[in-house]
Amino acid sequence: MSPHVRSVKMSAACSILSSLLLGSLLTGTAAPLRAETAALELAQTPVAAALPKVDSCAPLVAQLRWHEPFFGTREWREVAQEALSYASPACRAALSTGQADEVAAALSSLEQRAGSSAPQLARFVYRVSCQLRVSSLRQQIFAGTQEPGVYVDCVDAVFALGWTDPQSNALRERYLDGLAKEPLTTPIPPSTLTPPYVERLAPVVAAYDTAKKPRRDVLFHALCVRNTPKSDAAKTVCLGVSVREPGWAKESLEKGNISDGISYLATLSGEQLPQFLPLLHRFDSERRRGRDRMHRMLCQQRLLAAPELLPACQTLAAEMEPRWAHQAKTQEINDELTTYHRVAYGVGQFLGVLSLLIIGHALLINRRRALAELNHQALQIERGIG
Repeated sequence: MSPHVRSVKMSAACSILSSLLLGSLLTGTAAPLRAETAALELAQTPVAAALPKVDSCAPLVAQLRWHEPFFGTREWREVAQEALSYASPACRAALSTGQADEVAAALSSLEQRAGSSAPQLARFVYRVSCQLRVSSLRQQIFAGTQEPGVYVDCVDAVFALGWTDPQSNALRERYLDGLAKEPLTTPIPPSTLTPPYVERLAPVVAAYDTAKKPRRDVLFHALCVRNTPKSDAAKTVCLGVSVREPGWAKESLEKGNISDGISYLATLSGEQLPQFLPLLHRFDSERRRGRDRMHRMLCQQRLLAAPELLPACQTLAAEMEPRWAHQAKTQEINDELTTYHRVAYGVGQFLGVLSLLIIGHALLINRRRALAELNHQALQIERGIG
């Protein structure tokens, strides 16, 4: 078939699809069904097979090439997060199975460009490779486990990809041993919350429970609810209360420990957040410190997780603490001015009375002197006559 004939057939297919879509808009409910049926039949024709297929990873590849060879004025973390947003679920699935070689090629090119003189570019490559689970970039993933800032992402990728070679098994064992020895200071990769690794997190859950640390309920749910505990340590831990963080959050907020309370709110599930609305209203009415941080967490950062918060959040204004501080400062200045005027008025009255006393005393002294002089003159006159 000549290129001209193929082009004509492709144009005809596009025209048919456009006509069907236009008819569906004009004829009501029956036309969409006919349009969908015709579109499915057309998709199975040789003409449809000749149409070019859209690569699911094309936007990601374009984004990776756009960043060569620098990040501009932003940090590599921001650029990595932006690049990851261009990876669709289909693209991520293809990368985890070793497909989408163009993405692996683009990341390898960036790593070669980084070398040893551009560690930020290398960290960008490691974070993108590890979070996308690019199984074909095994060397880069293991290199990222030794790189500050991205090692948790790459360790998580090693857990998620499930490689069974000795190097992968040794890395997973070392990390799980580290979690057991230092559970409160070692980051927990999300992939460790799934079998068979979650069984090894019993000491971690116990330590989080004792220290009242955020994400304790998530770990407990992963170990005891989604998983059937098998070891004695896991069974002992699972005898505890399943939900404890809401109580810890309320206790911390009531005591004024706002930072700990907010950290709990950041990890709670969406259905647990509405119970904190009465506390937010009380903080608002009492003008307590931390009200704005609670409002930002419940009404801005976690609003999508709990849409039922929206009606209550619409009645509460944002950023009220600066207004309260301004009002308090204005009231303090007004009180100081009032006190100053009262003191000045009292001092003025005191000075006025003192002035009257001085004037009266001066008049009395002058009168006494005048009388003394008159008496003296009178005595001299008497003596002179005598």
